[in-house]
Amino acid sequence: MPLIIAARDRLARSRPYRAPIRVGAAGGLGAPAAIAAAFALGAAYVVTGSVNQAAVESGLSPLARAMLASAEMADVAMAPSADMFEMGVKVQVLKKGSLFAARAHRLYDLYKTFDSLEAIPAEMRARLEIDIFRRPLSDVWEATRRWLSERDAAALARAERDAKLRMALTFRWYVGLSSRWPIEGKEDRKSDFHIWCRPAMGAFNDWVAGSFLQAAEARSVGQIALNPRARPSGPERSNCAAPASTCRRTSSPSRRVGSR
Repeated sequence: MPLIIAARDRLARSRPYRAPIRVGAAGGLGAPAAIAAAFALGAAYVVTGSVNQAAVESGLSPLARAMLASAEMADVAMAPSADMFEMGVKVQVLKKGSLFAARAHRLYDLYKTFDSLEAIPAEMRARLEIDIFRRPLSDVWEATRRWLSERDAAALARAERDAKLRMALTFRWYVGLSSRWPIEGKEDRKSDFHIWCRPAMGAFNDWVAGSFLQAAEARSVGQIALNPRARPSGPERSNCAAPASTCRRTSSPSRRVGSR
C-alpha cells in the first residue's frame, strides 16, 4: 500500500488531475483491526469480499451460509479452479464440512498422471464413480458432450480428438457443478460443496461471536458493512445486540467501507 500511494503521489505531481486519486484496499479485511490497519497505511476506502459470502443477499443457500458462519481462520484450503483446471490454477475454498478441496486435488493429480480416462486403472475409476461422481464416467462425459454441443462445438470437436482434454472436461464437470450445489442447497451433496472462502471469513466470525451477527440469518450486507466499524476491538469489545444504526460508529466520514 505505501508503494502504491507513493506512485500515486508521483503521478499526481507530474499530471494535472482535476480530482485527487483515491487508493483503496481489499483482501483479508474481516475485522475492525484489519480495516483500521488499511486506513493507517493510507487507504482512502476499503472493500470487503469474503465476509459477504455469508450475507443473505449472496445467493448461497441457508445451508451453505451456515457453514461459512461457523468457519475459523484455518478452515480454508486451496483447490483447483474449474475455469483453469488444466493449468493447475487454484482458488481458496471452505474446507470445514466439505471434502471438495481434497477430491478436486485427487482429480487434478489423476489428470497430471494419466493421458486419458481409459488409462486410469479400473479400480481407481470405480472409486471415482462411487466416491466423487456418483455415476459412471461415461454418463458424465455424455452430459458434458451434450452441454458442449449446445454452447461450444469447436471445444467438443477438439475433445473428441484429444483424450486428455476429454478427461479434463469430464473432471471439470465435478469441479464446476460443485459450486452450484451450495447455491441450490443440495443436502445430499453437502460434502462436495465448493464455496469460495478466505481467512477473513474466520476473522469476521471471531469478531461477531456472541453478538446478533453470529447467526447466519442476521447477516445482511448492510449489517456486515456497518458493524466491523462500530464495535471496539480487543478484550473490552461489547456484545452489541442492537441494530447497526444504533451502535457507535468510529470511522471518519471521509473514509468508506464497501462490499463486493
